[in-house]
Amino acid sequence: MLQSSLFMRHLVRVALKECDDVRIRREQALTACCLAVAAETDTGLETARRAAMLMDCLGALRAAHAPGRALQLGMGEFRQGLRAPLAPLLPPPGDVDDQFGELRLMDGAGLVRDALEDLCREHLVPQAALDRHWPWARVRAEQEERRLFEVMRRLEPEEYREARALLAECPAGPLRVLRKRWDRLWMRFDFFEAVSDWPWCQLEGWWYPCPKCRWPMRVVETGQEVEVRCEAHRARGVHYRLSLERGGRGVAPTLVGTGRASEPVVGLPASVDHLALSRPVWRYGVLPTLLEIELRDRLKAQAHVRVEMWPGELRPDEYDLRITVAVPGRRVRTWRVDAKDWASAAALAKALLEREPKPYALCIVVPDHQGHEVAYLKARLTGRRTKVLTLTRLVEQVKRAARGVR
Repeated sequence: MLQSSLFMRHLVRVALKECDDVRIRREQALTACCLAVAAETDTGLETARRAAMLMDCLGALRAAHAPGRALQLGMGEFRQGLRAPLAPLLPPPGDVDDQFGELRLMDGAGLVRDALEDLCREHLVPQAALDRHWPWARVRAEQEERRLFEVMRRLEPEEYREARALLAECPAGPLRVLRKRWDRLWMRFDFFEAVSDWPWCQLEGWWYPCPKCRWPMRVVETGQEVEVRCEAHRARGVHYRLSLERGGRGVAPTLVGTGRASEPVVGLPASVDHLALSRPVWRYGVLPTLLEIELRDRLKAQAHVRVEMWPGELRPDEYDLRITVAVPGRRVRTWRVDAKDWASAAALAKALLEREPKPYALCIVVPDHQGHEVAYLKARLTGRRTKVLTLTRLVEQVKRAARGVR
């Protein structure tokens, strides 16, 4: 009886996974069609750029179809298909009743229908992606980032705090380990992908977690040399080379550290049951969380200092840390901190300016290696009751206040 029950539960999980795969593939294909229609109907778009955009979208559309069900479609047929119901362009619906196949994104005169903007809004595609014709890769990254924050906002406060901590502690690894650590959040946090689908991080069938962020490091082969490095932490000394001494069969190649922060790492099998958070979630979820935890750890032993993680008055994602300095006989000082680890200071400034101003002073903290961009961010955020500091600069400021230094 028990075996029968377990088998039925397994069948249910398999069926749900297949439905999720179909849904995701159809949504990706629909997004590609929306971007293509936006380019196709923009009369002011240069011909070469329109062609490049359509080719990018066609590639994304083909990739959305499952292996073995490749979409045999040329550019002319693709453009014609955008003017008709979308069913021939989308992956088969299976048991998913989304009615996308009946949609028309263009009217008889070749103009965009209102449904396009509605669909993009519902599928987390920003209006700027349509107006400025973002490439597919950027749109997908934006969708994943927005989807992450939508999922996080729906969590209860304690669940939110648990998920933020797990982003830093368990961003990749064997499936059985991840499921155990994520526990009750596992079914609600579907941002993991199989490392076996990421050839860029594989070395002879193995992958290596960064000692800082625990996410797969990139393998770069240049001639006879092989470098393994973390994209986020290479500048801080996390990079390796392939050892000349080779192990036996079934043993991961040995890496030799070539940077000051290159702690020993052990290779893991790049198999389907080894998963990692998607790149956008790593970039905009894991890295900022690591920054927040580093800030907390550098202050937690300081006298008269209290650090609270994700304590927002209205909701836990309102800001990242509240740092309070209470020195006897002196005024209590408080910093509300929002940690940011973005590659582009210009994009960060734009994102911050698009947010509603907070009713309190906010401190934006960036990694130390972005110290040269602080002046730019300060200038862009003038008048927003916002300070911009590097992590080390804020730590110094808090410690001075804790010593009673003005």
